[in-house]
Amino acid sequence: MRKLHQQEDCKEQSILQLGVAVNVVQDLGCSLPSIADLSVPVVVGPNSKSNVSSLAMRGALVGLAGAVKDMPRGPAGSGYNDEPATNSKLQPQQLPTLLHSPRKASPSKPKKQPAFQGVAEVSWERFLPDYNSKLGTGAYGGVYSVQGNPDQVVKLFDRGDWKDVMKESVFAQDMKARDPSHYVDCLGVGNTPEDDGNKLFAVFERAAGITLHSAAHRFHSGDGVSHVRQALDILEQLTSIMISMTKPDPEGQLHFHLDLKPENIMIAKASAKEHAQEFQVTLIDYGVVRTSKVGDADVHDSALQVFRWLGWIFLWMLASETFTVDESPDKNPWEQLPEGFKPFFKRSDFRPPAYRSEKLSPQILQDALEEGFYTQVMSSAFRKQWKSPDKAKKKIGQILGDLFHGVALASDCSADFMPDFQKFRNDFVELRQLAKSE
Repeated sequence: MRKLHQQEDCKEQSILQLGVAVNVVQDLGCSLPSIADLSVPVVVGPNSKSNVSSLAMRGALVGLAGAVKDMPRGPAGSGYNDEPATNSKLQPQQLPTLLHSPRKASPSKPKKQPAFQGVAEVSWERFLPDYNSKLGTGAYGGVYSVQGNPDQVVKLFDRGDWKDVMKESVFAQDMKARDPSHYVDCLGVGNTPEDDGNKLFAVFERAAGITLHSAAHRFHSGDGVSHVRQALDILEQLTSIMISMTKPDPEGQLHFHLDLKPENIMIAKASAKEHAQEFQVTLIDYGVVRTSKVGDADVHDSALQVFRWLGWIFLWMLASETFTVDESPDKNPWEQLPEGFKPFFKRSDFRPPAYRSEKLSPQILQDALEEGFYTQVMSSAFRKQWKSPDKAKKKIGQILGDLFHGVALASDCSADFMPDFQKFRNDFVELRQLAKSE
């Protein structure tokens, strides 16, 4: 076994974390091992100390970046599998997509029934779906092109609940009026005839461009992302949209889109004369949305869920090649994440010890992830597209530390954590300024 050479006055301690062997030293004056030094397995003896120092935990996290692409599975009982460390009735697969935090909200009046006025009733014959042109499977139903009208889509609802239809339709009309460049309008709702299954349907504008899924660098689409500057432009716009979600409308309501997977985000190349951005970003599929009054308990829950999506999309935009892409219609986006980042999106009970929120800080994560993410995880083409690679690497490390410390807290439904979307928008603007123009 190859040993790390340390000064004689440094006492060595071996630990095993995250399925990666790490040699650490207790003396703060001794340097931590590099990622290249983390490949040698170490057997922990029965007399090893159970309380790992903060330095040791930091050393364990150094192995995270190097293990992102292919993190090994630990033996049973190692803490690396999906079993919670403590007894819990919840199973890992039951991690909620919509969060519920213990935060107590200020008293508010009972919610009124949504106002359904303003949504037109339309006839089926005017908006017949083209069953040979299925665009996707949205929340609660399939989406098709409208025959003879490429600028419109029709969504057929599998569930016969009128409230589902109206929730999407009203949300679309409200958000189109409030932010017309980032949402699509609902043109009307209705019922299909008996011979077409007697389903409810809604007609929406069709957003221009391609999905953020198809636009990822890994697919090399001519209409997609080819430069890191473009990826950061999209992140900046999406964060601006998230900021808007946290601000009430004139009626004191907050509107959240809670299913921000890349299939529900459209991007289209914008004319330089019309837009300062390189792409126009539009959110679609309003099946999983929430409208709340200021002070409602679920406002905090919604903000945490949106923030988790920001962490997901940040990785997708800068490191899409490391995702496991599953083309099945019921794919789980949380399971597509790079292995080393999946634990951040689970509750602490279901994470390996080094990932638990109480063990983390932005600085620990920056130190652990900065070098490995830049050199091993980020799309290789992007590494050549910076004016100053060293400054870019440091800034990316800072963003990773702040962002995934926040994602860990959000996944724990921390009542004390409220995402600062404006801070991250500023970070993306600053990082984009470090990218080359071509």
